[in-house]
Amino acid sequence: MAMRFARLEENGPLTSTELGALRSLNAAVLTSRYEFESAGAVWDRLESRGDVADVHEAATTFPFYGEAIHEIARSAAAHERRVALTAWRYTAAAVVLGVAVLQRVAETKPPLSAATVEKLCQEPTLGRLHEALSVPVADLVPVLEHDLVDHRTRTAEQWAQARDRVDHAIDLVLEIAEDEDAAHPRTKDEAAGCLLTEHCPPHTDPVYHGALEPLFQLAEDVPFDISRVIKNS
Repeated sequence: MAMRFARLEENGPLTSTELGALRSLNAAVLTSRYEFESAGAVWDRLESRGDVADVHEAATTFPFYGEAIHEIARSAAAHERRVALTAWRYTAAAVVLGVAVLQRVAETKPPLSAATVEKLCQEPTLGRLHEALSVPVADLVPVLEHDLVDHRTRTAEQWAQARDRVDHAIDLVLEIAEDEDAAHPRTKDEAAGCLLTEHCPPHTDPVYHGALEPLFQLAEDVPFDISRVIKNS
C-alpha cells in the first residue's frame, strides 16, 4: 500500500506540530481504509461461499461445511466492524484537523497551539464533524486552471454529501437510543454531542454505513488542499 500525502515543506507556514499531526493521521487513515476494504472483501467472499455451502448441504446430512463458513463469517463481520470503527475515529479526526489547519492558513491566522492540535486529533463528536464539513472549503481552495469540471462546484458537492451522511448518522444514533429506550441521547442535539464509536452497538446496522467512505476521500484530499492554498498565498 503506497502512502499518499501532499508535499508540505518542513520550513513552510505549518508548524512541526501541525504537519506532524496531519502526516500521522493521514497514515492512520490510509492504513485503516485499506484494512477496512480488505475486511469487506473477506466478508463478501465468505458470503458467496455460504451460498455455495447451502446448496452443497441440501444433498447431504452432514452440515460441517456450512457450519464452518458461517462461524468464520460471523468472526469476519465482527472484525470488519471493529476495523470500521477504528477507521472512523482517525478519519473523522483527520477531516476536523485538516479543515482547522486549512482555514487558519487560508485566513492567515496564527498557528494552532500544540494543545489545540492534540485535542483535534481525538475522535470528534458527530456535531463537531458536521461543523467541519459545513466550512466552505470550496471557497478557500484556489481553482486549478486546467480543471475541466468546475472545481468549486465539485468540491462543494463532495463536502455537502459527506455532511448529509453525517447528519443521517446523527439521526441513526438518536433512533437507536429511542428503540432501546436509552436515557441518552434524547434529542438530536444530544445525539450530535455523541461519539459514533460509542453509539454503534453490534446488534444494529452500522451507523457509519454510507458516511465513512466519503470521509475517506475528504481526509486524503485536505492536505493537498492545504498545499494549494500555501502555494497560492
